[in-house]
Amino acid sequence: MRLCDCIAEFVDNPPGKIGVVMIHLRRATERVKLIQHLEAAINTPLEIRDAVDGALLIAQGHPTECGIDPGVQRTAGEVGCAASHLEAYRAALAKGLSHLVVFEDDCEPAPGFDMVAVKNYLRRAKNFSGEFGLERMDEFLLLSTCGCYIWRPLTRGVKVTNHFNGSHAYLIGRPMMQKVLDFYEVLAKAGKTAPIDGVLPLLLSTEQRWAFCPEEDTHFFQQNRSIPSYVASDGTALRP
Repeated sequence: MRLCDCIAEFVDNPPGKIGVVMIHLRRATERVKLIQHLEAAINTPLEIRDAVDGALLIAQGHPTECGIDPGVQRTAGEVGCAASHLEAYRAALAKGLSHLVVFEDDCEPAPGFDMVAVKNYLRRAKNFSGEFGLERMDEFLLLSTCGCYIWRPLTRGVKVTNHFNGSHAYLIGRPMMQKVLDFYEVLAKAGKTAPIDGVLPLLLSTEQRWAFCPEEDTHFFQQNRSIPSYVASDGTALRP
């Protein structure tokens, strides 16, 4: 069973219209085995996309002042992370893809990972949408989070959220990709930036929308927190 086929069934599009990418910082060689393990687990080839070096962007004048959290300066890792996701969106839009599954290179399958469980999660989410007439729920869906601040339980194995932490495993559709890109354009014109896992929930909550999420946030995938973080540091420190 392949993740790309499960996603295709959820979004009603052929697998060829869906991209599955892994954002990987090339110098983070300790993460290569994680990527290989994940690719084997989902039985779907990953397009490896080089992560953007945030320190280089900042040296070129990229802003660090946060446009959604007043008074906060964002790290080079956060700047590079956001830029990496945006580049993946631009590439997906240029290719004419309908949806993109995005993984970050610190993501790994959770213990006991099972593609059947992922398929059942997506089917329950889709059935719930159909039963209750929910629209545009395929524009953004979480495959994992580092925790939800606001959520509502829906049905077995499925909840919804519009305030969550983490951007290491999710599905995003063309309309949402474009909205995120447009939002960062506004930030850039104001000389500001923001972390990607701050912007995604902000756009959902602003439109009073929700995203499907596994009932247990790390049931399928989880962030490996035992390896150095390139968002919280230069790759020499663990996440707090």
